Amino acid sequence: MEQENSSLYKEKGDSYYEGANPHLLNRIKEGWKEVLDIGCSKGGLGAAIKEKGIRVSGIEAFEDVASVAKLKLDDVIVGNIETMELPYKAEQFDCIIFGDVLEHLFDPWAVVEKVRPYIKPGGMILTSIPNVAHISVVKSLLNGDWTYEEMGLMDKTHIRFFTYKEIIHLFEGAGLAIRHVERVLSYSDTYGKFMADLHAVCTKHQIGTTFLLDAITYQYVVEAVKPV
Repeated sequence: MEQENSSLYKEKGDSYYEGANPHLLNRIKEGWKEVLDIGCSKGGLGAAIKEKGIRVSGIEAFEDVASVAKLKLDDVIVGNIETMELPYKAEQFDCIIFGDVLEHLFDPWAVVEKVRPYIKPGGMILTSIPNVAHISVVKSLLNGDWTYEEMGLMDKTHIRFFTYKEIIHLFEGAGLAIRHVERVLSYSDTYGKFMADLHAVCTKHQIGTTFLLDAITYQYVVEAVKPV
């Protein structure tokens, strides 16, 4: 299964592994000393964080991609976060980043538990996670479609899918406190009438009280803090 999944990643273009999510970069705090970027790809985000005077380590599953990141970051290890032994010290990092990574894991709940000891008290997990409750997915599902794509919300390498509530359960279940949630919005007027009709159904049946906002949220950026 793992080899089959790896072959799907090899089909992706170089652009998939490049760049830095600005929504994550904007959440980096002054005074941080050290950050771990899990799924660091080619080191685009980590390099931008380093410019803020922070030491950045990375973990990347694919050797060819990691070889590029090694030229940019302070330390990069090649490995599968779900199965590898972590060589770090307890409470070493101010922040551990999962930038569009948790949805690619077989057991993201176990991984969050696994990395928790390496976060300083008061430090955080910073993550971006796609929203499967986006209106584009809801409409496709109501049409009987669950079609995987090369990239995006229905990326064929996604293994797990999250709504807002399940994201909160993921981190609170690991003993982390949600400090901040940013919604990255994506909306097209073509969905307007469809959303209005669905909202009326939700109102009638007293469900989905946040439907209109959830339906235009493409991605959640979450700060989950380890208690002091």
